[in-house]
Amino acid sequence: MPLPIIPIVVAIVTATIGAAPTHAAPPTAGDGSSWTDGVLPPAPIATEGVLPPMVDARTSARARANLAASRNAAVLGLLETIRKSNLGRMRKAETRASGLERLRNLDDPGFLYAMPVVLADEREDVRRTVVEHLAASGPSGQAALAWTAIHGTKPKMRDACLASLRGPAAAETLAVLQTALRGGNHETIDRAGRIAGIMDAWPAIPHLVATQYSADRVRRKSDLAWIAIGTQRSYVQNLIPVTGDGSGAFQPVIGQILEGFVMRVTDAVVVIYRTEVHRSLVGITSRATGTDTSRNGWSFTAWRDWYNDEFLATASERAAEAADASDAARYAEAERRRQDAASGED
Repeated sequence: MPLPIIPIVVAIVTATIGAAPTHAAPPTAGDGSSWTDGVLPPAPIATEGVLPPMVDARTSARARANLAASRNAAVLGLLETIRKSNLGRMRKAETRASGLERLRNLDDPGFLYAMPVVLADEREDVRRTVVEHLAASGPSGQAALAWTAIHGTKPKMRDACLASLRGPAAAETLAVLQTALRGGNHETIDRAGRIAGIMDAWPAIPHLVATQYSADRVRRKSDLAWIAIGTQRSYVQNLIPVTGDGSGAFQPVIGQILEGFVMRVTDAVVVIYRTEVHRSLVGITSRATGTDTSRNGWSFTAWRDWYNDEFLATASERAAEAADASDAARYAEAERRRQDAASGED
């Protein structure tokens, strides 16, 4: 009787992404709190179940709302109007400059997320203006850059957005990374993992640990293959008489016997190794600890135990320092406003 088997096929997924010179500026002391508000403290990686989230539910909801706003008909309509009237094939320098200035004045998160999509096929001057505008637009601008670098369909715009990113990652940016790393698309996960490495996003480490590889089933209703393994023996199965003028003979019929077994391949599992995610994981943790963490290999168990037993204390200490810095920035901002109000009264 044929024996069903499940083979395992291994594939390596990697991504090659270009670079551009523009960089998003990290938060300054005056606005640090707006970048870190919503980032959750580090938590251990459980043996099974849900991974510890990077940000709170409010931040995730804000990122989803901003993305939804970018698909609003009014937002898309205004950007299309600017594109058609001032950009596109327009050669007049004054008209193009006016259009670029109109883009710089749009700072609502919906416009920030929509610009790289609507204007993805525009010329270099438009692409550069969009990327620089997002880079200067705070947490939502950085999150829009990250979203485009992950999900963008046009390579030039996607690469330009990627090259403009650098840490630290804002809470909204972490929400974008979290959604991408929890998805099912291998290319999306690989891009998100690369960005986490570029931005040195410590909160993303548990997700990187869990998404280094994936085992996907090959879905097919019929058998994938039949495989016969055995020894084939030949023998004379029959003799056919052959006669002629004054002569006769026999023509042998050769039979074959197969001694062994036949396997039916009814299912298969493909193991995808995400090299960008693994490279980012090793890079972040090695820089954070000053040691080579590649010894953990691709093992989820080894990384989980290392994170829980060795790294969590360091991550918690850094999170506490970030919270203190956020409180100090919030206090400094409140004091600045108080002094401005006092000087205004004088």
